[in-house]
Amino acid sequence: MQISLPRHGAEPTVVDGVALAQKPPIFEVTFLPDQLQPASFDEQAGCLVSFVAADGSTLGFSAEVVSVASDTKLLLRVLDASSQAQQRAYFRVDAALSVSYWPIDGEDVSAQSVQTPVNLSGGGIRIPVKEALRDGRKVGLEIIIDVPNPRVIECRAVVIRSFLLGGVMQLALRFVDIEEEERDALVAYCFAEQRKQLRLKVHMLGMDT
Repeated sequence: MQISLPRHGAEPTVVDGVALAQKPPIFEVTFLPDQLQPASFDEQAGCLVSFVAADGSTLGFSAEVVSVASDTKLLLRVLDASSQAQQRAYFRVDAALSVSYWPIDGEDVSAQSVQTPVNLSGGGIRIPVKEALRDGRKVGLEIIIDVPNPRVIECRAVVIRSFLLGGVMQLALRFVDIEEEERDALVAYCFAEQRKQLRLKVHMLGMDT
């Protein structure tokens, strides 16, 4: 699951955690070392929690902090819950994919290969690039996925914004011309990748059953 952690005097940070049910509505969330950062964590503010259910829908709820159990564990209490259809709310994953893009308008239409990782959802993609593109510019995309079924996806997207992240220029794109079958394939890939990453995280946290 993903949790938006409130920080003193700073924007919340979104991190992944592994949940363990306690006595409802209390649950425990375990994070990797250095993710929680208790010194900067605002215990008085609420958290936003989201995860993907087995049917592919995105579930979200707000929670309050019961206690900071350790440097890697939080006890939270569910305040309210809601469900959104997957086509309306897409969860995101970081993944090592083969991605190429090219401007649709303008003279230069040569495809540029993207270095991994990228950040992908059923609604758009964030890719590392050498140069920024202006907001609103349209680009073509080729995305190659390998699970659950190998597939080459071609679609069009629009630039939402360009920004620096860790010294690397990032391009945030929203899909604007994509077949629903191909969008469903991207959602299925994100779901499979999230489950793989969750299994790895559980193993790293020593919570194997």
